[in-house]
Amino acid sequence: MVSLLLCICLFCPVPMGGAEAPSGETAAEIPYEDVREAYYRYMETYPDTDEEANAVKEKIDEYLDSFYEYVKTYPTSKEEWEAWSALLDDFDLEKWMSYEQLETPTDGFYCFRLPGNVYAICEMLHEQQVFSFLIPGEERALLLDTGLGMLDIREVVDSLTDLPVTVLNSHDHFDHIGGNARFEEVWCYNDPAAIAHLTAGPSETELQEVKNRTKYIRIIMDYMDIRVRDIIPGKAPTGTVEDGQIIDLGGRKLEVIHTPGHQPSCIMLLDRENHLLFTGDMFYPGAMYCLFVDSSLGDYVQSIRKALAIAEENGVEQVYPSHNLPTADLEDLRRFSAFLEQVEAGEISEYEIEDGYPTYYMDDVYSISLAGEGQEPMSGFSGPAWEEPAPEN
Repeated sequence: MVSLLLCICLFCPVPMGGAEAPSGETAAEIPYEDVREAYYRYMETYPDTDEEANAVKEKIDEYLDSFYEYVKTYPTSKEEWEAWSALLDDFDLEKWMSYEQLETPTDGFYCFRLPGNVYAICEMLHEQQVFSFLIPGEERALLLDTGLGMLDIREVVDSLTDLPVTVLNSHDHFDHIGGNARFEEVWCYNDPAAIAHLTAGPSETELQEVKNRTKYIRIIMDYMDIRVRDIIPGKAPTGTVEDGQIIDLGGRKLEVIHTPGHQPSCIMLLDRENHLLFTGDMFYPGAMYCLFVDSSLGDYVQSIRKALAIAEENGVEQVYPSHNLPTADLEDLRRFSAFLEQVEAGEISEYEIEDGYPTYYMDDVYSISLAGEGQEPMSGFSGPAWEEPAPEN
C-alpha cells in the first residue's frame, strides 16, 4: 500500500473538487495543501494499523514538500494548468487502491496483479497512462505491448517472470511499440504497414507527440530527470498473427481477434478459460480516437460489435484496456457499442471540438474523436504505407 501511495503522491494527486485556474501563470498556485488533506482523510478510512498509516503520511509529506518546492519555480501556461486541473479532478484514488500493487525495479512504472493471473504494467509518461499486460502460461509468457520506450520495461518484466517472453503488439502506434527492441521475440498482426512501422520504430511525428501531449507530465519528467529520447529503435517483427489464431503459452491459450477501426493492425486477445478480454486501444475509459489516415468508423463499429458478442458468448468477467485504468466493466463496453452505432448513424449529432477534431461524449468518462467531414485526418502515426504522399514538384 505504501508504494502505491508514493507513486500516486508524485504522479497523480487526488481530486480536489474542481480546482479553479490560478490568477498567475505558474504551477506554484496548485493547492497542494488540499491534496495533502485529501490523502489524510482517505487514510482515515483505510483498514490499516496506525503505524502503517503514519508511515504513509510521513512519505506523503516528504514527497509533496519536495515536489512542491520544485514546482514553485516551474513556469507553466494556462493550457498546462488546465491539464493539471483535469488530472486532479478525474483521478479516482479509491479505484486505484483496489488493485494489488507490486514493487518494480524501475522508477516511472508501477505494476498490479490482476484477477486471472495477469500483471498490468503502467507507464506514467503519457497523458493517458499506458498499460502493458504480462500474461504468463506454464511454458512461456506473452507481453501485450511495450509502452513508450522512454524507460526500460524489460527490467520490470524480468522482475515478474523467469519464463521466455514473446511480445505481441495490440497495434503499431508509438505508445505501444516503444520497448520492442528490448525483447528477442516480437509479433504483430500480419499487416504490411504495421510490419514496416515496427521495423522502423516510432516516427519523428510520434516522438514529437510524446513531447507535445505530456503537458502535465512534463514537470514530472523534469523533476525525475527523464528525457524524451531522440530515437526509439525499431525491431523487425519475428512473427505475425492472424484473426482467430490461438497462442498456446502452455496450460493457457489466447485467441487473437482482429479489430480494426482505431488502426488496421488493432487486435484484442481473448482468454476463454479465465473469461478475460484485452481490448487494446479500441476500448478504454477515456478519450478514444478514430481520426488517423488509416482509421475507419465503420470498421470501429463492426469491431466493437464483434468483440462484445465474443465477450458475452464466453462469459467475460473482466475487460483489460490499454489506457487510464487496467480494468473496465463489460457493461461499459456494451454501452459503448450502442453509442458508436448511434454516432455512425447520425443519431447523435452533438459534439465538442477537442484538439481541432469533433469529439462525441458517451458520458463524462468515455468519448471518441473523429475526423470531421472535409477535415484532414492525422498522419504520421502509421507505417510507410500510410504516410502522406510526397508533394509534386
